[in-house]
Amino acid sequence: MVRKNKIIIILISIAVIVGAFLIFSNIQNKSSQPPTISISEEEWDFGKIKEDERPVHIFTIKNTGREELVISRVRSSCGCTATILSSDNIPPGKSAELKVTFNATGYNTLVKKDIYIESNDPQLPNAKITITTEVEPIPSPQAFLSNSQWDLGLISQGDLPAFTFTIENKGELDLIINKIDASEYIQYDREIPLTILPAEKQEVTFTYNSSQHELGEVRESVRIYCNDPRRKAFSLRVDGYIKEKSAPAVSISPAGTSFNLTTDSEGETIGKFILENSGEEGVKITSIKASADYLVPLISEIELNSGEKENLQIILLKDKVSDKIQEGEIKEYLYLTVAIPIVINK
Repeated sequence: MVRKNKIIIILISIAVIVGAFLIFSNIQNKSSQPPTISISEEEWDFGKIKEDERPVHIFTIKNTGREELVISRVRSSCGCTATILSSDNIPPGKSAELKVTFNATGYNTLVKKDIYIESNDPQLPNAKITITTEVEPIPSPQAFLSNSQWDLGLISQGDLPAFTFTIENKGELDLIINKIDASEYIQYDREIPLTILPAEKQEVTFTYNSSQHELGEVRESVRIYCNDPRRKAFSLRVDGYIKEKSAPAVSISPAGTSFNLTTDSEGETIGKFILENSGEEGVKITSIKASADYLVPLISEIELNSGEKENLQIILLKDKVSDKIQEGEIKEYLYLTVAIPIVINK
């Protein structure tokens, strides 16, 4: 009897030990199975699509682990790929849907984009899905500008700088420039609407009228609208600085000259002046005349750009003056007529 009781006690002890081991093993096994992400497709090909299509595919994300799967972030390598996740928290054995929409606008070739899924899966914290497609473009106009910035630089108030840039149609249909928005200081030389045929170019010249603009910095833009479906509007940036207009400054040296009929040689005697424009604007002298017929300027007009010099020679005809002067001296003058521009705007 005693022996039988011992056997029973031993069997119970073994059962307790085995049970405890199984419970511990089960707990340990559960703790070793964290959340695990599983994606229905790691790659997806939308095939051939048109440029105006928006294909959609739904991926299934399943949690095959024993703990809750938490999706912390879903991001794509391009703004053309939009994603919507049905749930950020996925319990063990459950699934969520990831809706992916591709925008083909602007593409005309084979496209490959990646989608990254960040989660608390310790084995695969950054899962990746790759989508591919081949986009067939739709015939359309395509605008291309030779430049997007116009630098006026440093100009004087009243200047009228001009800028020419080229609009090219690289598409298959007619490009129509249907509107140009510009400030009151900017004029352009084209009638709107302007049609540009495929593979053709058109030049547009803008003129900036600074006469009524206040002094200081210029920051403006010209907005151009067209029928290009990819780029319905584009801008030409205008920068510069307007300073006060400097008056032309013409200097004459020497301030005067003299001829001596006694010491100078017979015949003709030549005197010389130097005219210099030290201003920032060009100067035009439209008439050069003397107060007496025996003084003859060799040139009748002079145009001087900023910083330029010019020689002005005067001939004294001695045979004409000798019978007019007895003793003492005669004072004559040289007259220069300067053209001053006057701009009138409407």
